Amino acid sequence: MNRNLHRIVKTARRHPRLATCLLGQLSQQASAAGQTGLQLDACYQRYLILERLGQAHTMQSELEHGLHIAEQQQLTRPAGLMLLALGRINYTQGAYRDALMYWTRCVDLSKFNRDQVTLVEAHIGLGQIYDALGDRKTAARFHTDAGILLEQLNEPYLLCKQIINLGVNELNTGELKAAEACFLRAKLLAEQHAIHEYLAETYWYLGQVCSRNAQLETAESHIRTALDLADACNYVWLKGAVLDTLADILRAAGQLHEALDAYGKALTYSGKVASRRQKVRSLSALSEIHEQQGNWQEALHFARLHQQTSSELSELGTMDKFHELRAYDLSHKSPVEVLLELSSKRLLEEGQQDEALQLIANTALGILNTELAAVFLIDGNEVGLHCHAKAGAHQARVKAEMPCQSLPLLMHMLQQDEVPLVGHDMRLHVVAAEMRTLLGQENLHSALEIPLRLHGKSVGLICFAQVSGMRNWSREDVLFGCHLGNLIQQVLSHAEHAQTQKRLEAGLLERTARLQLQTEQLQQAHKHIYQLSEIGKEITASLDRDIIMEIVYRHVHELMGAEVFAVGIYRPEQETIEFPCNILRGHRMLPYIRDIKEKDLLSVWCVSHQQPIFISDIYSEYQHYISEAGLNKLTVDSAYFADLEKIIPVSHIYVPLTIKGRTIGLIAIQSTQKNAFQRMHLDIAMMLAAYTAIAVENAETYQQLLKAQQILISQEKLAALGSLVAGIAHELNTPIGNSLLTATTLQEQSALFLRKLADNNLKRSDLNQFSATINNANDLLLRNLMNASDLVSSFKQVSVDQTSQKRRTFNLRRTSMEVIRTLHTLIHKQGHTLEIDIPDDMELNSFPGPYGQILNNFINNALLHAFENRENGKMILRAYKAPDNQVQLIFSDNGKGIEEQDLRRIFDPFFTTKLGQGGSGLGLSIVHNLVTTIMCGSITVDSTPGLGTRFCLNLPLNP
Repeated sequence: MNRNLHRIVKTARRHPRLATCLLGQLSQQASAAGQTGLQLDACYQRYLILERLGQAHTMQSELEHGLHIAEQQQLTRPAGLMLLALGRINYTQGAYRDALMYWTRCVDLSKFNRDQVTLVEAHIGLGQIYDALGDRKTAARFHTDAGILLEQLNEPYLLCKQIINLGVNELNTGELKAAEACFLRAKLLAEQHAIHEYLAETYWYLGQVCSRNAQLETAESHIRTALDLADACNYVWLKGAVLDTLADILRAAGQLHEALDAYGKALTYSGKVASRRQKVRSLSALSEIHEQQGNWQEALHFARLHQQTSSELSELGTMDKFHELRAYDLSHKSPVEVLLELSSKRLLEEGQQDEALQLIANTALGILNTELAAVFLIDGNEVGLHCHAKAGAHQARVKAEMPCQSLPLLMHMLQQDEVPLVGHDMRLHVVAAEMRTLLGQENLHSALEIPLRLHGKSVGLICFAQVSGMRNWSREDVLFGCHLGNLIQQVLSHAEHAQTQKRLEAGLLERTARLQLQTEQLQQAHKHIYQLSEIGKEITASLDRDIIMEIVYRHVHELMGAEVFAVGIYRPEQETIEFPCNILRGHRMLPYIRDIKEKDLLSVWCVSHQQPIFISDIYSEYQHYISEAGLNKLTVDSAYFADLEKIIPVSHIYVPLTIKGRTIGLIAIQSTQKNAFQRMHLDIAMMLAAYTAIAVENAETYQQLLKAQQILISQEKLAALGSLVAGIAHELNTPIGNSLLTATTLQEQSALFLRKLADNNLKRSDLNQFSATINNANDLLLRNLMNASDLVSSFKQVSVDQTSQKRRTFNLRRTSMEVIRTLHTLIHKQGHTLEIDIPDDMELNSFPGPYGQILNNFINNALLHAFENRENGKMILRAYKAPDNQVQLIFSDNGKGIEEQDLRRIFDPFFTTKLGQGGSGLGLSIVHNLVTTIMCGSITVDSTPGLGTRFCLNLPLNP
């Protein structure tokens, strides 16, 4: 690299704008001095800087001019760089057709020049195009080929780029672990070699992997790191892409306002870097969010822009559409039709070799629309290259033969490469001089050579050429040329081909018959799969074990004609297999149990080995599973009802019921006939076993859940009653203690009075004082005992109500006071208050017991959750008469409130934020059930964190 150029490039990272200006000046100076190579190198380096700044598209015209100069002066390496840059610009703009043309030319040119670095870049670019078009497999092949080429180079920058693009391919195919491994490897490489833009890209892609794994927080962290890194190295293209991904994450997290802002910034960057694909994504997202928010005018505006940009992208990325119309032009046959007609010519098989080759050469002129076509074959001694057919206006100058030693480069490439030799511009073609000599055309501009091989050996080539002007051979041209080459190879191998054809026809008939059989089997399997899918839905829809067994038996009988069906449940803690559901020819059998230690049982073998059993004749196959003693244990006598005929099953299918590698039981299918079942029936049984295992597990879990729920509900009720008793005991302590103290005082005063009376020391004042004491004591005793009596009455009423669900007419205020009185001490002890605002005359003909439980749970819930670590909490209970003969009851507190994510779950069973701290998760679930089912009402809740919670009940006065 030129010294000045090298010095400027070294400063580009820190001062990209300055470097761009200096490179422009250097390019102009080199052009004036006639140093075209330096001029084009400076142009390419300036393109690389502007690409990072997102402004590469501004150089498109200059790069095209540079390509023209390189082709004129036969500068192959700079020409490859110009093609590489133009391909990248068109790819970024979504012009995949043009990008494909530039990069394929770059690949062909780089192969001729042995320019491995440019070849790798072009391979990666082609892989990106196929990824963008959805052809992941082809894309992966290009990226892998680039990696193979890189093994011979020491290019960490390119290696990092190749690994990233391979990871993108894995990401697009859903292989998230493989993609993550690629990105982490690229990240390490970028850190080691200070490749800042690729380090930013790896964080961006790692964020996408986390986003797809629903790890939104980690994804957002990676994306923001990528944004910071892209900003630090001024990687403008990546900024827009990262903002677009960040917006996707914010949108998924429900942060629509922030997502709109990010999408807007991404849209701005897409305009700066001229990336239509990125622009389409941002416009689509903006339209959808605005539509979601009801901003119809904005949504329509962005939708129109999205449609416009999508159309532009489609036009740029779609290949020439006029060839589709040519298919309907009846006056002119398409190249494909001509090629098909040529392939069907009998002359290719029955005519003379040179006649057939001449026909191919003549027809090739029209198919490829070229000026010259010629077929050359190497003679048997590999000494000379002979022309066997030629066509076109310039055919007269084509050499009839030439010694192979006069064409060393061409012969070497024919021996080494099987791929076509594409020469868009003969000035850049490696074998240009030899081809001009062979074809006799000094002004040869473009040539396409298709190697001919037979049995892996090079036998010649077919050549197509343009003399009047340069031509860019398309992939379609190359494909047609390859087809014509194949036709030539067919002509050359005619005799051998005839024998091969007969062999192929015989093989084809055999394969057709085999395919027919496979098709029938597939159709039958498809029918069974559909049936099993429907059966699976029916089985797993039930949580009743008996119903599940009946459904499975019905379908087993229909699909297999089974006589016996049984389901065994494995109890490892008891070392038994229970058979609670057994059916013989449609009739129920009695349950029975098998001991897992008894090894001569098919059911024990199936569970122990966790493998299916398929037996067509038990008497000839039993030794694979059990000993001869087991033949007497094929059926259980105790399982038969008196009117059921006992059978000895001969054909057996046993399949274990497995959930996540754990065997929970088995299904057994039996018949008294030999060979009653086919292997297909075993497959059906295994599919049914999978569904049955899920259904049985669900049923067992459901029953356990019901039992656990009943136990917890009972415990909740007992805990509430215990709390009630503790509260009443505490309340009774005061009046009874006062009464005891009064009685003790009265006893002492009576004893003193009696002593004075016995000693004749009694005075009138003593009598008066004793009388006053008795009177005061009576008042105190009467008042305290009345209080105790009221408390006992309240306790009796509340306890009776809360342990029963009897309906009666009750006063809402009085019943509420009775419940609150039992909790008054607990409320007062914790430093909180409860206000009641209920009219005195409000009567309900309803269920006071459930109502007391509801109020009790509200108060306990507030004390446990709302006033945690708080003092001077305030609860308010209000009631109003509402329309439709209803009463509205509102219980509110000024506690810490409920978080939004918890608010929608507070009525779910077992949901609690105090698990293991006194909360069972059933309190509000019981409240909801009592309100909606027993009292025929409704309940709602609203809460603001930090301000409190409000429960609103609508209860009918007379449900």
